[in-house]
Amino acid sequence: MIIANKRILYYDAIKTLAIFFVCFYHFNAINVDIINNHNSTTYINYFFYSIGSIAVPLFFMINGALLLNKEYNLKKHLWKTFRIYLLVVVWSFITLSVLIPICGDTYSFVDFFRSGWYLKKTRNDHLWFLMTLISIHLLFPFIKEIYDNAKHQILYLFCSIIFIFSFGNLFVNSIANVAEYILGINYLKGDDIYLFPLINPFGNPFGNYFYSILYFILGGILSKKVSQNRVKISSTLLIAIFLVSLSMLFLYGTIMFSSNKSFYDTVWNGYFSIMTLTMSLSTFLLLSKIDYNNKKINSFLKIIGANTLGIFLVHRFFGYATFPFFCKLPHSDNIFVNIIYGLIILLLSLLLSIIIKKIPIVKRVLKI
Repeated sequence: MIIANKRILYYDAIKTLAIFFVCFYHFNAINVDIINNHNSTTYINYFFYSIGSIAVPLFFMINGALLLNKEYNLKKHLWKTFRIYLLVVVWSFITLSVLIPICGDTYSFVDFFRSGWYLKKTRNDHLWFLMTLISIHLLFPFIKEIYDNAKHQILYLFCSIIFIFSFGNLFVNSIANVAEYILGINYLKGDDIYLFPLINPFGNPFGNYFYSILYFILGGILSKKVSQNRVKISSTLLIAIFLVSLSMLFLYGTIMFSSNKSFYDTVWNGYFSIMTLTMSLSTFLLLSKIDYNNKKINSFLKIIGANTLGIFLVHRFFGYATFPFFCKLPHSDNIFVNIIYGLIILLLSLLLSIIIKKIPIVKRVLKI
């Protein structure tokens, strides 16, 4: 583990990768319609598109890595949680306001308030991530007590319960969907199966984001093992695990695509799949094993890592302002062109974030 100016570089590398995939996921013009476009390019696009499913899990893992392995003050923690909530509310309305002239939206006073308070799809609904993070912060004192238990039996039990009722439940539904596709018989309606109906301690597994708690805890566990030099798995094996998991997620996506004759989002629907879980774990460990010896790259990672919140909050401004023009460019459906476009959105958002942070008083809207 390498630390530069009190920053853990592999944390910054993970955050940089994650925020890029957020920008790429929200604004890309690649063709992934494998139903109407049976060609290798479309399948390749869909394969690489699926990698984006690790972005949000990696952010939850980094938050766990940053919080679980250090002492905390309950009063300060609760105040910070409240500040995050205020930040989300403020940025919810800021986002709606900025996108009005860009997207040509119109609201009544009631609709504007409702859209800001409850989040509007394709406008400010990306803030669901911060809302989920607030939920984790509210539970953090209890999670921390369990995490710090010397015997760890309670921690493993807690993680197992979360796994069974989220990842495990989705896995059963996935098996049912695959069986239906192969056999052509729908004995069990996939995506509507509950392992233990009416006793799920977390409620409807498809309506909540409690799976994020597992990523949060795993981030703490893995970062602790890395700091203690207890990770013995090779980089080659980690890459192999990642590629196998990605291939399985891609394959499942193509099955769902073909079965339902409609787009299956392997990113959004993959967050609590076992494939994305193993992809996220292998990515976290792989980036922790890299030697960060290039000063220029390290400086870039550090700048991005220190501004991921700002980039996340403002990236939709640049995305919506430029995407219609981007789609008219030659080869705008090319995956490499879209990667460059995603990087441009990231860098423009980074620049705005840095500028905001230099303005007195205004800079508080990016501080938690």
